[in-house]
Amino acid sequence: MIKTCLRLLFLGAIALPFAHGCSDSPVVCLGTSVACANRDLSECNAGCQVAQGCFGDDVTCDSLTDDPMLCLQTGCRYIGTCEGEAGCATLSFETCGTTAGCVQVRRCYGSNVRCASLEESQCELYPECALGSRCQGSAASCDEVSTTSACLDVPGCFPADTTPSVVD
Repeated sequence: MIKTCLRLLFLGAIALPFAHGCSDSPVVCLGTSVACANRDLSECNAGCQVAQGCFGDDVTCDSLTDDPMLCLQTGCRYIGTCEGEAGCATLSFETCGTTAGCVQVRRCYGSNVRCASLEESQCELYPECALGSRCQGSAASCDEVSTTSACLDVPGCFPADTTPSVVD
């Protein structure tokens, strides 16, 4: 029994320094963290999170003029106006078609529609929008990170006791 206890004590004395060297000790973290929008989804951490949905530029109602059904689904209005010679603009749409020098013009009119406000089923109907995932949020700065492993996990950050790799 005493031999077993001494062996365990001896092994513990040897293992303790190794275990201590593996701990995640406090460190000064240097560098500039990469903005969330510029990160790969696999590196979306430290203040950033993966968002899924419909992303893209605004859809203008005018861009939907050739597709009246899409125009109406986005909350825009499909209107008819009368254009042409002087006085055409004051005519009703119905009268316009029978008046010389005047032309009936149909177009989609209204405020822009944000891709993010569209339902997923509608998203890819618009060339300005795409359904997918992206990294967004407010990236933690390197100096906010206090452990070596956390520092190494943040893109753009490195522990003060290392030299950052240089990419040519």
